[in-house]
Amino acid sequence: MKILLVDDHRLIRDAIQSYMEDDPEYEVVGEASHGQEAIKFLGENEVDVVLMDINMPIMDGLQCTKEVIRRWPQIKVLTLSMMSDNQHIKQMIGAGASGYVLKNCSEKELKKAIRTVYEGDTYYSSEVTEVVMNNLMRNKPTKTSHMVVDMPLTEREKEVLELIIKEFSNQEIADKLFISPRTVDAHKRNLLEKTGSKNIAGLVMYAINNQLFEDL
Repeated sequence: MKILLVDDHRLIRDAIQSYMEDDPEYEVVGEASHGQEAIKFLGENEVDVVLMDINMPIMDGLQCTKEVIRRWPQIKVLTLSMMSDNQHIKQMIGAGASGYVLKNCSEKELKKAIRTVYEGDTYYSSEVTEVVMNNLMRNKPTKTSHMVVDMPLTEREKEVLELIIKEFSNQEIADKLFISPRTVDAHKRNLLEKTGSKNIAGLVMYAINNQLFEDL
């Protein structure tokens, strides 16, 4: 996997580089200290995953992520930040980031997150998931105000949705439901289309608004 590090702190970039240098699976092919440098590098080099900080000079991680997804939709962006508030998380997910982990994560978790987004899944650290879920629960509507389901979900789609919310990967969902990962992808696309959601966070909100599962 070819990785680009985008962070304005050299110490952070050096630390991540040291994590990866002994593992042939993970190759850091470049570094950038702000968004404009990242965009320039991506225009000239092949990259699979971008590790993206948020607060940077000249062009921040939010604007850079939007530009990366617009120009190179095949590239996966994984947010790596100290920011753990709902606003930053929501903004980065909305910009197209495939995952969000905090800078205090372990080397093992960081590598797992990189591999997960590289394979086409989403990854959020447990702290990030907790922030998002707590925010959703605080804004949970009453039974009389929940959204009407215009396009009813099939039982299989509900099964897939429940496993997505529980943070199962595509392969784990496929194994549990005895279907192929490609079929899981198809169900995900249908769920996004039917619910009008743009990302996984939107699917979680949809499930809560429509009270689809008792434990939400």
